[in-house]
Amino acid sequence: MDASRLPGKPLADIGGTPMVVHAWRAADRHPDINEAVVATDHPDIVQSVEDAGGRAILTGEHPSGTDRCLAAWQAMEDPEGAVINLQGDEPFPEPGHLTALCRLLRQPHTQVATVRRPADPGEVELPERVKVECDPNGRALRFSRAPVPPAGPHHIHLGLYGFAPGWLERCATLPIGRLEQQERLEQLRWLEAGVHIHVVDVEDTAGPGSVDTQDDLERVRRWHANRSTEAP
Repeated sequence: MDASRLPGKPLADIGGTPMVVHAWRAADRHPDINEAVVATDHPDIVQSVEDAGGRAILTGEHPSGTDRCLAAWQAMEDPEGAVINLQGDEPFPEPGHLTALCRLLRQPHTQVATVRRPADPGEVELPERVKVECDPNGRALRFSRAPVPPAGPHHIHLGLYGFAPGWLERCATLPIGRLEQQERLEQLRWLEAGVHIHVVDVEDTAGPGSVDTQDDLERVRRWHANRSTEAP
């Protein structure tokens, strides 16, 4: 709720529905996801989700999304299995991206899974678009707000994380590392601690992407309005 570039953005209206409710519905309707729950520190978000028929857990304040995800996970009845952390500011995630992430989580040696897509030339220099570089086997080498590798090719890290059983708690309890302090990216804490982050490549889609600024919000609103007009 306190995002500096767009205060109150989880409840921003998109086509008559709060943004966070769109994100919850995308997860709730996906066939590979057993249960979708919104983890939040704000009672207005809880109320908005419950009014839409969803479930939300009030977790209090946490330094990162992973910490909040763990708090919600531990508050559930008999939690087990893998956990996906889907960002609430990407209200219309591509279902195929979620499918690819779930497929990677089913692999026996996966610890943490995430997703990337090819970068558009105009977004390579944007610090809000996090870039990721991988080795030939699809394991993350580094994440950065700067263009990496410097000469390209560049890929945009999507805000989806999957944790194999037991790995959410392990990642959330690691101490903050030097790299995370420099870039303000919590996944760098995991890399610095030796966690293997497996990355699956997905194709770019016509989806609207994430909402970080007012311009992003207006773009997503236009995308949603056009899609609603085109729907049968």
